[in-house]
Amino acid sequence: MSIQNRARFGNVIGHLIYWKSGLILLCVIVWIGVALVWGDSLESGFLLPPEEARPWVYYFIMDGNLSREGITADFEAMQKAGLGGMILMEVDTGIPKGPVKFMSPEWREIFRHAVFEAQRFGLQITLNAGPGWTGSGGPWVKPEQSMQHLVASETTVNGPMHFDDVLPQPAPRKPFFGEGGLPAELETARKKFYRDVAVLAFPTPKEKAFIEDVEEKALYFRAPFSSQPGVRPFIESKAEYPAVSDNQRVSIESVIDLTNHLSPEGRLVWNVPEGNWTILRFGRTSTGQNTRPAPAAGLGFECDKFDDTALNAHFEAFVGSLLKTVGTPNRNGAGWTSLHIDSWEMSSQNWTTKFREEFQRRRGYDLLRYLPAITGRIVDSVEVSERFLWDLRKTAQDLVLENHAAQLKMLGSQHGLGLSIEPYDMNPAGDLSLGAAADVPMCEFWAKGYGFDTEFSCFESVSIAHTNGRSIVAAEAFTSDDRERWQLYPGVMKSQGDWALCAGINRIVFHRYQHQPQPDHRPGMTMGPYGVHWERTQTWWEMAKAYHEYLARCQWMLRQGKPVVDICLLAPEGAPHVFRAPKSATRGNPPDRLNYSFDGCAPETLIERMSVQDGRLVLPDGMNYRLLVLPSVETMTPALLTKIRQLIKDGGTIIGAPPRKSPSLSGYPACDNEIQKMSREIWGTNEFPNELMEQRFGKGRIFWGSTIGQGTPPKSKLQTALAMAKWIWYSEGNPAISAPVAQRYFRRVFDLNPNRRIQSAQIVMTADNRFELWVNGQRAGTGDNFHETYEFDVTSLLQPGVNILAVAAENGGDKPNPAGLVGCLVGEYTDGKTMSIPTDEQWQTSIRVKSNWMTDTASKIGWFCAMELGGYAMAPWNKNPNAMPEPELYPEYRGIVEVLTKMGVVPDFESDFPLRYIHRTEGDTEIYFVANPQNQPIATKAAFRVTGKQPQLWNPITTERRPLPEFVEKDGRTMIPLEFAANQSFFVMFQRAADTSQIPGCNFPQWNQIAKIAGPWEVRFEPNRGAPRQATFLSLIDWTKHADAGIRHFSGAATYSTQFDWKPTDAAAKQPVVLDLGRVEVMAQVKLNGRDLGIVWTPPLQIDATTALKYGANILEIRVANLWPNRLIADSALSQDQRITQTTWNPFSTVTPLLPSGLLGPVTLLGRQD
Repeated sequence: MSIQNRARFGNVIGHLIYWKSGLILLCVIVWIGVALVWGDSLESGFLLPPEEARPWVYYFIMDGNLSREGITADFEAMQKAGLGGMILMEVDTGIPKGPVKFMSPEWREIFRHAVFEAQRFGLQITLNAGPGWTGSGGPWVKPEQSMQHLVASETTVNGPMHFDDVLPQPAPRKPFFGEGGLPAELETARKKFYRDVAVLAFPTPKEKAFIEDVEEKALYFRAPFSSQPGVRPFIESKAEYPAVSDNQRVSIESVIDLTNHLSPEGRLVWNVPEGNWTILRFGRTSTGQNTRPAPAAGLGFECDKFDDTALNAHFEAFVGSLLKTVGTPNRNGAGWTSLHIDSWEMSSQNWTTKFREEFQRRRGYDLLRYLPAITGRIVDSVEVSERFLWDLRKTAQDLVLENHAAQLKMLGSQHGLGLSIEPYDMNPAGDLSLGAAADVPMCEFWAKGYGFDTEFSCFESVSIAHTNGRSIVAAEAFTSDDRERWQLYPGVMKSQGDWALCAGINRIVFHRYQHQPQPDHRPGMTMGPYGVHWERTQTWWEMAKAYHEYLARCQWMLRQGKPVVDICLLAPEGAPHVFRAPKSATRGNPPDRLNYSFDGCAPETLIERMSVQDGRLVLPDGMNYRLLVLPSVETMTPALLTKIRQLIKDGGTIIGAPPRKSPSLSGYPACDNEIQKMSREIWGTNEFPNELMEQRFGKGRIFWGSTIGQGTPPKSKLQTALAMAKWIWYSEGNPAISAPVAQRYFRRVFDLNPNRRIQSAQIVMTADNRFELWVNGQRAGTGDNFHETYEFDVTSLLQPGVNILAVAAENGGDKPNPAGLVGCLVGEYTDGKTMSIPTDEQWQTSIRVKSNWMTDTASKIGWFCAMELGGYAMAPWNKNPNAMPEPELYPEYRGIVEVLTKMGVVPDFESDFPLRYIHRTEGDTEIYFVANPQNQPIATKAAFRVTGKQPQLWNPITTERRPLPEFVEKDGRTMIPLEFAANQSFFVMFQRAADTSQIPGCNFPQWNQIAKIAGPWEVRFEPNRGAPRQATFLSLIDWTKHADAGIRHFSGAATYSTQFDWKPTDAAAKQPVVLDLGRVEVMAQVKLNGRDLGIVWTPPLQIDATTALKYGANILEIRVANLWPNRLIADSALSQDQRITQTTWNPFSTVTPLLPSGLLGPVTLLGRQD
């Protein structure tokens, strides 16, 4: 049997051990003894995870569409399916408004019912901090309690003269998401709200000069990093800025405070000195940010995030009111247990009532005379102005952290409520800093190919948890856009879910479970087009428990002990800041950590929590790192550098260059002298050498120099490859000028030499307007903005022999416009040679395709050569293939590895084939979770940084736990041959054990086919779904190929029944047997002779049949569920009263291809070969 087939058969119920000799019996006794040493709690939690380890859901209510009976049915379904809790929100996504008004007496009573039902079913409710999915606000928030901007009007005068006039009142800025988000009366109140702050005058500079990007630097807006191209992850602080002349600047000494000369009506009386003068009237207005997308009755202002009194008022009006309705929010860990702040999505603010006082208290100087800088004027110098703006942003961060996040946590804790936070997108703080306030830091990842790239948030929240002693990291999981369309299910989601687990996430929160107010509607209420459909109306819902149990088992294990992380990456000071993993430290799409894991760390966390013990950088809860890497920035505050100095002196090892100045005006200019003095003391120089340097300081070491990188990295091979690529499209006129609004399909078939191995392969691609990419039928990624080029690691998706790249590209809009696709595949072989496949006329294109077009390499009908439009730089797209990548914030990963090697730290994990992994340690136990990212079986050797312990395999799907007898210890690591089915994962455990050298056998026994179950099959279809009650299948076929239209369009569950004889030899009867289902679309539950064997949902599609098999006649029943689209496609052509389905969203038409469905087999019995 081939290695691949052995891997396919490797996942079997191994704890049912059969023996033929005393030797094997002895080995079983040894194994039982080993198990006793392990400890009961870890194993018992693995076998039966506690309720708190279960996955959660986002539970959405659509604007007034809710009912008591629907909530009871939903919660009962959640509990039966193995879910542990929910994040509850009421939103408006365009679904017609329901009858129950948000926060009305009826609504509150239904919420009370939900809390009590959650207690009854053992579920936890986390309530969003306000209506909608953003922030904390509502109609009860007054304009003076809302988020605020400091705005200014300008008046110029020529003195000498006596000025006596009303200054123009500064106008409020338009909200980031535009006007119209508030009810009319609140919109009027927004425009009317204004309070004077100050009036300043200064001599008008003779020449115009302005601060770059002042709108962003002064926090007038912060765009969403996750969804808008070009948003900077951080605002760089430099040591040197361009000089300006006296004619271009405002001298700080010349600024006159006229605030006391302004009347309440805005009239200024002032004797103007000689010369040209500029008068700025500053005032505060509402930013206009509103609760979004809130139910109609919940629309209102977002409360001031800098003012704890504004938050207190909001808390009392919303949370306090519900607490009075509910009474006791939680009992025995169930009920209403927590509050939640979702992804920011409110843009930024830069002022509050007491901002001037708070600024002076925190920064040590008065900001008043520097205020012209927020209008873009240069005050004193560019450097002084930039430092002031840095201080303004830092103060904004401090206020958000203390008066909003920490305050909400404190208010909730007074009532026994915890707090979870998604600390990213548009907020004016550093993401790592904001998330530190959470009891449960959260992130999000979108279903691959169905939305935005937000994996950065996962590395952020995992880092927050690790550096702040939090045991749970939650993720808004599998969020999706309008392309998902009921097509996702556990089997196709497992690989991405395993990525999340390996990234460090240990609470999956499915986005979303839609509340079903009508218990009998199928598929029922939706969230419009958004989210994976994870609710009781799913066709496969009764089988979802198997996936939930798998996740609970993994999540329990991945909360034990502490994570093993070698590298701590210090985030730069200042705000806002998005922590991004260094590209060179990850591979793949989504990105996987390499051989050494890393975390990001906020500067204040390092200052407050980090110390050194035995050469390791440690945190109070025991988390520790081998190495601290400084960001490649030129500035650092004295407080942070003082802390770093102490860490090195105490024995820490650091990578990083010396800072040159402080970024702040606090203590200026003495602060710069302090920085330079400490830098010379620690590094011995303030220069950056051309070679790797090592400096001893105290007990520790500092490494820096060009070999570990600084600044802008070289162009990648992908960028170089783009010079070869051509823009292409379907041949229809001149697509670069005008192409129809439509979808076009592209493919490129090519061969890879089976005798050569691809070491790495990436695709870079973009399109006008949108594209979705598949490699050999596996979705690789998507993009929706031609200004951005998208990179995808496809190493694991390629295969020896014939391969196919498939792209669905869409030209959007409401009238014909330019359309094009451009990209290139670049691969590198293990011998160092490369290959590339750019877009050109060798690609084929079509206007319509069959359902299997992403894998069909042979069909030629309807496919034509693509039309070459021109080179990568052509108009109208004007892309630049020579553009350099943005500067990296951290050294190249290879340089970090070089330092770790010098320290004697071997890789934590390595494998011949790129596997995903995560490592935790608990006492004497080492816990590795390892996953195959490829949709095909693989066999590989893996090295684990453990010695002296017996490796064991713990399978979280079957609960199988068995030793891995084949292993070798070498150079401080244990080398183990491993085999995986497609997308398979398991735990490799290392625990102290007695001598297990006598345990015989190989790590993955071979399995051979011993019988084929051919049928015929009686198939009973779920009633009231349009199919006949029963049908006979002489052989296993795809339902969509059946002659009966009701079967072709059936969506639901059908039960296959057949009888077969089993008459094994005496020897064969003593061997374990598994049932292999071959291919299933999409999930199956198996019964053999009336015994429920379980649910099959992911490769290998096998289940243990040993104890259920009988000699002679056997009755096999396989209940198979498919997906909703096939029925929805049929119903799209029917009138409402003729439809079988009832739903608020049906995106299908009769020309939509049907999805493969049913049990496709072959169904076989497999015997283990001993």
